Amino acid sequence: MTLPHSKQFGFTLIEMIVALAVFSVIVTISIGALLTLIATNQQLQAEQSVMTNLSFALDSMTREIRTGTRYFCGAGGNRNAAIATYQIFQDNQDLSAMNDAARDCYDGRGVLDVQGIAFIEGGQSITNAPDTRIVYFFDEVDHKLYRRINGGVAQSIVSSGIYIENAEFYVTGSEPLESGENTQAAVTIFIEARDPSDTTGKPYRIQTTITQRTLDI
Repeated sequence: MTLPHSKQFGFTLIEMIVALAVFSVIVTISIGALLTLIATNQQLQAEQSVMTNLSFALDSMTREIRTGTRYFCGAGGNRNAAIATYQIFQDNQDLSAMNDAARDCYDGRGVLDVQGIAFIEGGQSITNAPDTRIVYFFDEVDHKLYRRINGGVAQSIVSSGIYIENAEFYVTGSEPLESGENTQAAVTIFIEARDPSDTTGKPYRIQTTITQRTLDI
């Protein structure tokens, strides 16, 4: 008795090679897209970290400067230089002799290495002492923003992973108001920074203008 002949169908070698080639192309494209997404996400996280750090530093300065009085803006060749008789950037320097000193600066930092602003704290919640000076300044030597309380040591207010390319303080109307004047003191702060790990050197810029809250008369 002869059994019926059955036909069995399968893939040919050529079909297998073509299928594997198509699969390899799809996998390669998918992996490339995934790696691009991962790199983009990492870059966005790094950018967000820089901007968050700058925003925090700027907000900290804004809160204290806004409620302060007697703004004194100065600049110098280094942190130990005498600035208009007052060494506002030098660690442990007593600023009580400044009393009611005030000074504008219209041109920012210019070519000098150090520039910043000293002001009398509004109230005593931070220093626990009346008429105490707080100083914020930028030092181009180490590219950091600093905060110093009268008689103390300057402390960096930005993360060690942030490189401050430039920072400038512009102050107007620092002198107490005279009779008939109605213009309050104003401070404009400009900061430019970058992420040292970013090989593109992309700059991040942030700026704000602060108007003195207390009527300075």
